[in-house]
Amino acid sequence: MAMSSPMQQAHSDSQTKPLLDVRNLNIFFEMPYGMVPAASEISFSVNPGERVGIVGESGCGKTITGLSLLGLLPPQIARVSGSAIFENQNLLTMQRSQLRRISGAGIGMIFQEPMRALDPVFTIGEQISETLQAHANVSRREARLRTIDALAEVGIPSPERRYDDYPHALSGGMQQRVMIAMALICQPKLLIADEPTTALDVTVQAQIIDLLHKISDERGTALLFITHDLGVVAELCTRVLILYAGQIVEDASIESVYRSPRHPYTSALFQSMPRLSLRGKPLPSIGGRVPSFANMPDGCRFRERCAHAQPGCMLKPEIETFDERRVRCFRARELTLPGAVA
Repeated sequence: MAMSSPMQQAHSDSQTKPLLDVRNLNIFFEMPYGMVPAASEISFSVNPGERVGIVGESGCGKTITGLSLLGLLPPQIARVSGSAIFENQNLLTMQRSQLRRISGAGIGMIFQEPMRALDPVFTIGEQISETLQAHANVSRREARLRTIDALAEVGIPSPERRYDDYPHALSGGMQQRVMIAMALICQPKLLIADEPTTALDVTVQAQIIDLLHKISDERGTALLFITHDLGVVAELCTRVLILYAGQIVEDASIESVYRSPRHPYTSALFQSMPRLSLRGKPLPSIGGRVPSFANMPDGCRFRERCAHAQPGCMLKPEIETFDERRVRCFRARELTLPGAVA
């Protein structure tokens, strides 16, 4: 039997080792009336080059999960525990100075509202060049040239002229392209995108999705895509995490979860999607609201809105692995739930 060399073994390990491995992430906010849990027992991994979507209604903990990985939650009130291992380093225990070195160079982030993320008193070129110079030993001239190349890569016309434009001179779609260029200028291995298409019209949204897909394919950049839009996730991602009330309730491949969801919340999200067959009919919706972090129900957090709830759902469900997916539901194995694909 042929034996693999240490070098071959190391290469094999690097192929299977997650780029980001989050384990038991818990986020609390310190409020006047006590500590409020905002995310509980969040565990997932992202492999090199993988595109993972995080989906859920507003208030389910999607954005704070992404922000916590780069230490962007307000330190005065946020308390984070668990581990998030990125290239053998725990992001959650790093000092801010250490995180600043990783932010941009190892992990890039695209924020939801570019006009709030871009500084109105500096040109877009200056802001992108500053990001590059903070992480790479390059001259101002080289930083300018590489910034112009980055603007061209994300589809901004006349990048030499646009370099000297201020954010207000660009449309919303162009501003978002600038944010993508800024996040990618140092060629990070992981890109966290926090609802980057929410404020864009459908045409521009499709262009941004195509751009992210192309960049991921060509560069091998892993993507953690935060959104409430299941349609966008289907176009872009290979795997999806469904969050509800600060917990992962389902983690599965795109194909399996769209064809046969195993958690009632996942299925309910699919049934709430607009579709042509509903023309002239009321749009289905999920009754009730996501519980506030200050008033979480006991047991299954979805049970008060769930059409399949039983008395046993008063107990706390643990996440269970089967059929190459993870599900947090006592009835996951017995329920046959409609998905988005017949």
